[in-house]
Amino acid sequence: MSHHGDIRLGDTIDVKFTTAVGGTPTTLSGGTVAAYIGNSTTELTAGITLTTDFDSRTGMHNVRVVASSGNGYATATNVILVLTAGTVGGVSVVGYVVGSFSIEARSAVMPTTAGRTLDVSTGGEAGVDWANVGSPTTTVDLSGTTIGVVTALAAGAIAAASIAANAITAAKIAADAIGASQLATDAVTEIWAKVIETNGSITAQQGMSLILAAVAGVTTDLGATLKDPSGTTTRISATINNFQERTAMTVTPSA
Repeated sequence: MSHHGDIRLGDTIDVKFTTAVGGTPTTLSGGTVAAYIGNSTTELTAGITLTTDFDSRTGMHNVRVVASSGNGYATATNVILVLTAGTVGGVSVVGYVVGSFSIEARSAVMPTTAGRTLDVSTGGEAGVDWANVGSPTTTVDLSGTTIGVVTALAAGAIAAASIAANAITAAKIAADAIGASQLATDAVTEIWAKVIETNGSITAQQGMSLILAAVAGVTTDLGATLKDPSGTTTRISATINNFQERTAMTVTPSA
């Protein structure tokens, strides 16, 4: 008797066996086969087909079993195929075991759909199907997973309401994360325009005064550096000139 493996419930399995007399393959006459499940004495015969002298080979026979639940089979069981009738060379062979198999009782992992294989890496890890992850509503920590670069977002895909309060803070932005290359060429102009909008209609000179006052108000020492040791306003003039170059606005000192 040989074991023919672990199959799925509903599969069809073919089991071959040989009958012989004195070592010579001999035809099985009047044979029938039944299946026993585990240590049950109930004989299952539905879905079993015995073909004697299979393919015209004397003494070689085939038992086809449709192991469906409708025929009495179940998962996590062991099945033994036994001759319940028949003779070989005139001698009864009733009770001879001709083969065995199990139904979903030995395989550690079996795919949901019969015939499919499991994608396993050379290291033994099983592939992950992101569309079929258990408990998909549970928070998953992907701190060790590299997320691909998002190439395109529809307009309005990220709305202000979608960003939690304090989600973006100074502490969460790395030093120099936003540099000149990350700003549009007209960013300074737009920021300046916003300053004017916020403070009402002001002149360039008033704007410059606001900037200088803010800088000078940081510390006494910083304010002091705006003048040369001689007391002239060379550095202030340089600052104003630089301001004019950056903003394309003319500052006329007051009399």
